[in-house]
Amino acid sequence: MQILFNNGNNIEYQAKLNKLLKDIFFDFQFWYDLNLWDDKYESYSIMEDGEIVSNISVFKTRVLLNGKEYSALSLGSVATKQEYRGRGFSRMLMEHILKKYDNTPMYLWANESVVDFYPKFGFELVNEKLPVCRCSINNNKKQEKLEYNSKKVWNYIYNRKNFSSKLDCLNTQSINIFHVHWGYLKDNIYELPEIDTMVIAEKDGTTLKLTGVFSLRSISFTELVRHLPFSDVEKIEFGFMPYWDDLDYVMEDYETGPIFVRGVNCDLGGLKFPELSIT
Repeated sequence: MQILFNNGNNIEYQAKLNKLLKDIFFDFQFWYDLNLWDDKYESYSIMEDGEIVSNISVFKTRVLLNGKEYSALSLGSVATKQEYRGRGFSRMLMEHILKKYDNTPMYLWANESVVDFYPKFGFELVNEKLPVCRCSINNNKKQEKLEYNSKKVWNYIYNRKNFSSKLDCLNTQSINIFHVHWGYLKDNIYELPEIDTMVIAEKDGTTLKLTGVFSLRSISFTELVRHLPFSDVEKIEFGFMPYWDDLDYVMEDYETGPIFVRGVNCDLGGLKFPELSIT
């Protein structure tokens, strides 16, 4: 059986793939329309009777881990049409990818219903932790929100200078844009023009969740806190590994979906993967 391959903005292929993904997950058309599918994003699929019935996609990431840069693969869009399940299509696709990229570290986020599938291919389950700091914020500042599709948002994402040496992704800008345009973050995007920074943040009671911070120059955590347009904050939760030298934080247990890694020769259980880089 032939395995199809696509690593570019092929409209005909995208339409066939999206028909499958809409049934399993949601409509990906908004991302295809942004023309961001390039050779870093690869789709492997099986077609029957003119339609894609099974798929696994990979994104070629550059991961910064403990000060060193690595090439890795983020797997996603693992889907098989209901009536074609049980025929080994996902296994065939996974074996094909593993053979092609045998020595490349891989990671993925899985649904609870398929956690027994990935260990068959050498994947190991890891548990993330959440960076948290106790921090009092009472700023009487006007909130300057950005529209999710603003050119400024793209500029901040593609030109940011702040990366965590403990764990970060260096080339997932198109995935960042995917999350921003998905819609669930559209009311949480703020510009801090005084420090050339954009934050994606949401306040829940006295807790501020910082999903992303994109700075066009080096800033300290003290500067960031001084310009955040929020008050009555007692705690900050980070959706990424913080990178500031002047910040004290702890890693706390929290509930998250199953994360699997393969070919990673270190313990990732005490770290937080950047949420805006998840595929």
